[in-house]
Amino acid sequence: MPFMEFYPRTTLYQYCSADAFHGILQSKTLWYTDLAGANDPREIHLGYEHVLEAIKSVSNESKGSLRRALGKLSEGLSRARQDQQAFCCCFSLAKDELPMWGAYGGNHSGLAIGFRPTAILSMPGRLQRVTYLDESTGEGFRDLVRTMATEIDPDVEDEIYWINATASVFAAVTALKHNTWNYEREVRLVYMQVKDAPEGEAASIPMDYFDDGTELFWRKPLERRGISGGVCYVAFPFGRRLNDSVEHNGAIERVILGSDCKLTRDEVDAALKSHGFVRYEIIDSNCRIRVA
Repeated sequence: MPFMEFYPRTTLYQYCSADAFHGILQSKTLWYTDLAGANDPREIHLGYEHVLEAIKSVSNESKGSLRRALGKLSEGLSRARQDQQAFCCCFSLAKDELPMWGAYGGNHSGLAIGFRPTAILSMPGRLQRVTYLDESTGEGFRDLVRTMATEIDPDVEDEIYWINATASVFAAVTALKHNTWNYEREVRLVYMQVKDAPEGEAASIPMDYFDDGTELFWRKPLERRGISGGVCYVAFPFGRRLNDSVEHNGAIERVILGSDCKLTRDEVDAALKSHGFVRYEIIDSNCRIRVA
């Protein structure tokens, strides 16, 4: 289930093509894509390298339990980068923004699906609002490290505690982006699991949990074609989880049609109804642009 580093109180949007829209309605799942295939090549490196530098800097000025926590944090982060694979499901707080249509909405021919916050609370992962940082500003990273370190108890010896703590810290690192992307107002649901299928006793350790306590174990990632080759992903259902089933019908609050969307309101309405969705509105984008 999501660890509420960020608790959503407003609609979360996914901009997508018309084909992706139909696929989401039919499957009632959302894809978490391997962050190694992100559209900004600095994604993981920006967070990881600068956070490690910040850990060293803050550690040099610290002592006692804070310094021990920073040591544990550094060790866990190094192991996580080597052993863990981070998958990310991306949303935006931007309701109807021109750059988002161009980048993710099929160049205005797609749609923006507005999910109610409750639709993703049963999904696994750590929900976080992306922090946009200038890689030349070290103090921003040091402040982040200080915050993370205060949430870790270096004297705890429980293995599950450190698995969860490390995953949470690594997820926070994956939710850092360069400030040139701040127009996206991105919210990320980050799911992590080890790269290789665990064996022996390790196979009995869950990777995550659904919000009803159901354990989620390692699963083999699927693969799709990306711009530069194959991209790994995992898929999970959206909606309220009730008694081992997922109630999806109220998950979508709003659908916005891009200015060049070839689907009509009636077609979108029919598609939503045919897959059981209720209590939504369909509106047109206010963004206008000349399309060739």
